[in-house]
Amino acid sequence: MKALVGQKALVIQLNTIIASGRLGHAYIFSGPEGIGKRTFALSFVKEILCLGSEKESCRCISCRTLEQGTNPDFYEVLTDKASIGVDNIRDMQENVADRPTYGNRKVYFIDHAELMTVQAQNCLLKTLEEPPEYVVILLSSTSFDALLPTIQSRVVNFRMNPYSEEEMKRILSPIYNTNDKELEFILAFSRGIPGNAVHIIEQGMIKEIRSQVMKFLEKPQDFNQSENLRKLISDNREELSTVLDILMSVYRDCVMLRQGMENRLINDDKKDIIKRIALSSSQRKLLDKISALEKMRRNFKYNLNFQLVLEVLFLEIQEV
Repeated sequence: MKALVGQKALVIQLNTIIASGRLGHAYIFSGPEGIGKRTFALSFVKEILCLGSEKESCRCISCRTLEQGTNPDFYEVLTDKASIGVDNIRDMQENVADRPTYGNRKVYFIDHAELMTVQAQNCLLKTLEEPPEYVVILLSSTSFDALLPTIQSRVVNFRMNPYSEEEMKRILSPIYNTNDKELEFILAFSRGIPGNAVHIIEQGMIKEIRSQVMKFLEKPQDFNQSENLRKLISDNREELSTVLDILMSVYRDCVMLRQGMENRLINDDKKDIIKRIALSSSQRKLLDKISALEKMRRNFKYNLNFQLVLEVLFLEIQEV
């Protein structure tokens, strides 16, 4: 697993498990969206199923077919629906009955396990309680707490944490060519989460969104600025989380400024706006705003009414 960047403690833990040969039956990779849970899980799958001794460059039949997506000893639960239902888990359980083709393990992977319905989780519990000796079940989830306690108690939780600035550079530099100023903003705004950085780089719209948010923050009572931002969000609903991220970064900068840490601003180029908001709000009020925005993010993620979230958002920004 030498190719993996960051998460040193986790990499050591995974390598120790592989080297010892004492695999458990169920593991979950948990952490924020975009942190790399799937990347780590699939790397772990390769190590579990590999039949050769040269792990990094192995060309055994298991590794080759895994790369090609045809390895019969790897099964991923897939769905085109908004949730993972009980039928998806039952299909997986039918496959569990077949013994491994190449080695002595079969690996099952449920990505976005937080999307499993309660019925699906209860169904999965049957396999977790009495799995065949050759079965290893891997899950990934943005929220470990979203799983039933009975599921939580039967899996080993690998919690993934944000990357350092240096680790982020090592991840992004081989893929993207960005100038130092852009990279500085990307690293600050992505909060140590590679998926956020990729979104910023590949979705150029963030610059337009940030510009519109800043114009609104400069004149929060201006009807035209309010309507411009409202229209931009309504036309690009999937970017609401980006708007929330930008706003949280602004209020976080205000807190930094009030604490005398002006050199740590994410939005350094908008210092005049940051100073105005910081001087007109107490630190308690700024922290309350950050907390309110985090709550909105959770509500939006779990499909609460979009218009309601939008109205609460504008009330929060315009409140002095």
